[in-house]
Amino acid sequence: MAADIRALKELAALFPEGSRLFAVGGYCRDRLLGVTPRDLDICSELGVEDVKKLISTSDFEISEKSMRLGTARIYRRGFSAEYTAFRTDSYPEASGAHRPEKVTFTGDMRADALRRDLTVNAVYFDPLTETYTDFTGGMEDIEAGVLRAVRDPDAVFGEDGLRVLRLVRFAAELGFSLHPETFAAARRNARLVLDVAKERVFAELDKIFVADTAYPELGVSRGHVRGLGLMKELGLVDILLPELAALDGLEQPAKYHIYDAYRHSEQAYAFSPPEVRWAALLHDVGKRPAFDAQGNMHGHETLGESMTLARTTALGMPRRRAERTARLVRWHMTDLKGDMSENKLRVFLAGHADIADELIALKRADARATRGEDVGELRIERVWREMKEDGTPLSVADLPVRGEDAEAVGLVGREIGEALGALLREAVMNPLLRDREKALAFLEKRAKKQETER
Repeated sequence: MAADIRALKELAALFPEGSRLFAVGGYCRDRLLGVTPRDLDICSELGVEDVKKLISTSDFEISEKSMRLGTARIYRRGFSAEYTAFRTDSYPEASGAHRPEKVTFTGDMRADALRRDLTVNAVYFDPLTETYTDFTGGMEDIEAGVLRAVRDPDAVFGEDGLRVLRLVRFAAELGFSLHPETFAAARRNARLVLDVAKERVFAELDKIFVADTAYPELGVSRGHVRGLGLMKELGLVDILLPELAALDGLEQPAKYHIYDAYRHSEQAYAFSPPEVRWAALLHDVGKRPAFDAQGNMHGHETLGESMTLARTTALGMPRRRAERTARLVRWHMTDLKGDMSENKLRVFLAGHADIADELIALKRADARATRGEDVGELRIERVWREMKEDGTPLSVADLPVRGEDAEAVGLVGREIGEALGALLREAVMNPLLRDREKALAFLEKRAKKQETER
């Protein structure tokens, strides 16, 4: 923070007295909370072109982002800030479109404050005097831990549907409560989130699901759980995750579960580490269609794989990550009863080595959420640990032989890749084949068989 202040003071000193530079938003909120600010937004009444001229002889540089919105990035080594000129915004009525229809630049800081979403994000900080300006009661709300709209909350959320998700994120990350009128308006306007670009929606959801990691200094240990709970209260789960919402009230066999399918999914998500929370939340979405079609939940993991891929893709999750999340859902039932043969389990883990650690984390969360109790080391977890400790080859590159060795014993074309693949599967189960001589003997035997079949 000290480095930011020094650079910010140097930048602010370049601005004339009548057009002071201010920090605004999250930087001020975080500073008042005594936590390390994660980003820096700055503003003044000057347009981007005027700022360009002001800093032209300094070591600060500027990169225009959107001239229409009067925004730019100002940076130098070790410093970066988003600059916006004071403005007022006009949005199409109740469109929730996130992007203003008309922008009017102004010299009135109060008007700029009232275009923002929440009072806690509408506090201004003068880096030269180290004083704050607050038109909306944001400093009092920060001290009280309350999230409140800067003006009529229906107007605030009606202008930009993303603001409902931002409200949830801030509550989840900071542990703040929601002002009753702000909460009620957010619920009334929740469906406007559908008017927002899916990538922006996904970015907010992704932050909500790891909200407990945002501010370690604040000790909000279950922020992600609070975020999901608020989403449900506001109707956002029904709107954005309908497959998950459909699990609400779906009873599960009491022999294995103490929760219905929704509560179980919620608990698995609560117990899981950040990297698998999407998969934990969606791992059982296939149970509703499975039950509706056949009266039981058999095969729900296969249905869940395609449903998870479709939903995460529709929400804007990058394709590769969506596919990985869907794979975790597909395989979360692996060795559920602990009766898969160990050799088969070893082959499975080698074939899914890229997701094995995440899959085990998901399975642990799933197991804990089944009965509400912690679980010891899972069998699949033990086998995977032993495989990593005993040097089990997890790819062809880990074998003691190469393609040229296969070619040298007489294998050709596709036979080489097939032979190495077969050797890998056997070596996963048989440690003797991790020896080069034994591996070469395997290839030679394979070559003789192939020669006979040609």
